[in-house]
Amino acid sequence: MRFLLTHFRAFSTGIATSPSSQISYFARLGQIENARKVFDGLYEKTVVSWNSMIVRYFQNNQPREAQFLFDKMPQRDIVSWNGLISGFVKNGMITEARRAFDKMPERNTISWTAMIQGYVQEGMMEEAEALFWKMPERNVVSWTVLLGGLIQEGRIDDAHRLYDAMPVKDVVFRTNMIGGYCKEGRLSEAREIFDGMPHRNVVSWTTMINGYAQNNRVDVARKLFEVMPEKNEVSWTAMLMGYMQSRRMEEALDIFEAMPVKSVAACNARMIFDTMSEKDDVTWSTMIKVY
Repeated sequence: MRFLLTHFRAFSTGIATSPSSQISYFARLGQIENARKVFDGLYEKTVVSWNSMIVRYFQNNQPREAQFLFDKMPQRDIVSWNGLISGFVKNGMITEARRAFDKMPERNTISWTAMIQGYVQEGMMEEAEALFWKMPERNVVSWTVLLGGLIQEGRIDDAHRLYDAMPVKDVVFRTNMIGGYCKEGRLSEAREIFDGMPHRNVVSWTTMINGYAQNNRVDVARKLFEVMPEKNEVSWTAMLMGYMQSRRMEEALDIFEAMPVKSVAACNARMIFDTMSEKDDVTWSTMIKVY
């Protein structure tokens, strides 16, 4: 009865009309059994409906059920295989993902990138790199995934070699490289990439500002912050955190009071405050005003 009532509401409210959207609707509610009832009740199951049900099993942490259903599919397309690989990757089942990848009758860039992403997530960079260089065709996402993995491993020089090898660099790729250099304290190299960018977005600016702030170059960060064409809450928070970590509380308070939105900043400020071994009157006063 509960299933029928929810099923009726899905139709009456217009939330779900096609079988795939009904399956998605129930799965998002955590009602995977009801999603399966919709699937089992279909008079004619298309590849799309099979794919939808398999994806929802993975999203509800039931990879074995997803695999079982995949094996029963009368026909599969490349979306089915990519969904299987991505689902295994998201569930940390890298061996199963590779097994599926090797069995694929055909692969596209999404297939290769999903598998590389899995290796990167598991810290298996040797396997990720080997697969990347075997790719018959790469796109910007493939390059960015491997770059992120190298940066995550602290292999910044290898990351830069990959950066140099990329034929076309978009704003995301360049920004990731800036963040990698900042993480290693190599600010001049980060700034060189930043200055050479043909186009910057708010993330690029904030990454460079945060790099200066986190490496005790808060005055340089502030100069860049002042000429930033557009600021968001993260940009403001980066400056606030830079001042607080440098124990320059009056300037931190000035930034805080000028912020148009303060919710995230207050939480971050509290985290920094809690880690301070010594808190003076100015520090306590600033925190009281922030809250």
